[in-house]
Amino acid sequence: MQLSTTLHLRRWLYAACAMVLLLAGAAAAVEDNRVIAVIVPAQANLAPDVHPDELGLIFWRKKLYATHGQALHPVNLHSEHPLRLKFSQQVLHSTPRSQVSYWNGLYFHGVQPPYTVQSEEAMIRYVAETDGAIGYIDACHVDERIKPLFWLTPSKLTSELPALRCDNSNQ
Repeated sequence: MQLSTTLHLRRWLYAACAMVLLLAGAAAAVEDNRVIAVIVPAQANLAPDVHPDELGLIFWRKKLYATHGQALHPVNLHSEHPLRLKFSQQVLHSTPRSQVSYWNGLYFHGVQPPYTVQSEEAMIRYVAETDGAIGYIDACHVDERIKPLFWLTPSKLTSELPALRCDNSNQ
């Protein structure tokens, strides 16, 4: 009788764990629906001229200058930030962890990875104040200090503003 109770308890515990994992996955899926704004400084003389097809090249540091000769300064969120992971997967087709060996290899050629900041507010400040800077934030956090060039939705990179669902929980 005690063995039967132990088996039922284990099954219930496994089912509860599975439910928690499913709920966590659902919460992550909701997080993945956020739109990312690719941003540059709001001041026209600081903002680089960038084409959507160049975005990956800029963050891989394969394109260092805009068409009119302005130096480009890409900036990333820290490697554990959910927006960094989403941006890396959709634009660079890799993860921050898998990029380490790439940057280690380029180090001896004098090529540095993009500058890294710890928060979206730090990203906004850096981009707003740096000539030629380009970064990314949650689209709901765009303000007058920066200007969005592109929007990264779960399915594509576009220059047209998609429908945004911003609430206090995203801010």
